[in-house]
Amino acid sequence: MITMDKREQILEATADLIAEQGLQDCPMAKVARHAGCGAGTIYRYFSTKDELVQQLYLHLNEKMAQHCLSGLSDAECIRKRFDHFWGSFYQFLRAHPREVCLFDQLWASPVICSELREQGMQTMHQEIIRLLDDGKQAGLIKPLADELLLTMTFGSLFTLLKKQLQKPGTFTKPVQLQDLLNMCWDAICVHSH
Repeated sequence: MITMDKREQILEATADLIAEQGLQDCPMAKVARHAGCGAGTIYRYFSTKDELVQQLYLHLNEKMAQHCLSGLSDAECIRKRFDHFWGSFYQFLRAHPREVCLFDQLWASPVICSELREQGMQTMHQEIIRLLDDGKQAGLIKPLADELLLTMTFGSLFTLLKKQLQKPGTFTKPVQLQDLLNMCWDAICVHSH
């Protein structure tokens, strides 16, 4: 009997290959070799390459959500919740450069339709939208469209991470997480402190 460990092994092998060689150069036979199993084994878990890639996308989002939401508490003030969530997001991707490359490719892939993209981000998205709503109600966060606010935070941090990975040495001084969080907060808060 095949355990769930084999499924995880296949997902990890797929992630490695996509990050190293790109989504287009990742046939099932290559995934099977990298995972140390036969192609038939992969088809026990995933009926097509598209399904494998989609499940990888959901798996990556779940890992990231667990990290970002761990220890997040509504009892904290808006700013501490903001720093916790976005700091955790940045630290997760900084510690997992492969995932930065994967998300960049998967978000651009037609295999990841908008419904699946939303499904993958749902857990994190619900939390961050709640945080933004709480901040708006408290008069701390600008009353702008959530997508605009998310672009200023998520987009800024993700782009910065990509730049650090693709062009090491771009930043001549070490990038401090608190500086990044302060800039993101200043971009969306009503009154910069």
